[in-house]
Amino acid sequence: MKILASLLITILILFGNAFAANINTEFKPAQDISHIKEGDLIEVNLRFWPVENADLSQFKKLEKTVLFNAFYLAQIISLEPSANNADVIELKGLFIVKSAKPQPLFVFKYNESPVEMHLDGVKIEELKNKNSDYFILEQSLNGSYIFYILAGVFVLLLVAALYKRQALKEFIIGLKPDAEKKARKKYDAEFRKANHRDDFEKIYLEKNNWLKLLESRTPAHNEFFRVLNQYQFKKDWSNEDYSEVRSSFDVIRRSFEK
Repeated sequence: MKILASLLITILILFGNAFAANINTEFKPAQDISHIKEGDLIEVNLRFWPVENADLSQFKKLEKTVLFNAFYLAQIISLEPSANNADVIELKGLFIVKSAKPQPLFVFKYNESPVEMHLDGVKIEELKNKNSDYFILEQSLNGSYIFYILAGVFVLLLVAALYKRQALKEFIIGLKPDAEKKARKKYDAEFRKANHRDDFEKIYLEKNNWLKLLESRTPAHNEFFRVLNQYQFKKDWSNEDYSEVRSSFDVIRRSFEK
C-alpha cells in the first residue's frame, strides 16, 4: 500500500512538472541589454506560449512584482494575445532595475501550476556612489484623494436620482463639460508656473489625467516624458540635467492655451 501511494505521489509530481514545462517564456528588454544599470526605467517584452484560452488576469498579477530579484514591474503597458498567434501571450511593461545581481530563475504560478522564466545574457551595471537614501519615484497617482471625492459625489447623485430622475439627467449632461473646463484651467495654471523639479515630476505623474484633456498627444509630449525618465531616479539634478528637463517642458508649457 505504501509503495502504491509513493508511486501515485511521484506520478502527480511528474505530471505537474510536465505541465509547467509546457509553457515557454521569454524576457526581452526593448533597449540594448549591454547598457542597463541600476535605477534605469526600461521597457521589457515578455512572451508566454503556448497558452490556450489564456486567463490574462493570471499574468496581470505580475504587476508590482520583482522578477529575478532585480526587475520591478511598475506598470503593464499592454497585455494581449499575439496578433500572429492567439496561443502566444505578449506582455509589454515598464520595469525599474532594482539590483545589479539578478537571479537566473523566476517562478510564478499560472492556474496554480509553476511557470519558470529564465534570464539569459542580461548584465546590469551597478550604480556607483549609491547613497543609503537612494529612492525610486512612485509611478502612479491612481489612488489619489480625487478619486474618492468623485466617487462620493457619484453616490450622492445616484441617491438623488431616486427622487428626481429627469432633473438629475439634465444636471449630469451639463456637469461633464464644466468639469473638463475646470480641469483644463487647473492644468493650464500648473503648466505655466512649473519651474522646479517637484513641479515637473508632479506633472509627469499626473500625465494620464491631463493627456485625455488634450486633442492629441504630440511628439513634444513624448520627448518631455523621455527626458524626465532619464533623470527622475537621480537623487540630485545637476544644472545640465535641470536645463534639459526645463527646455523639453517649455515646448509643451502652453498645451492648454486656448
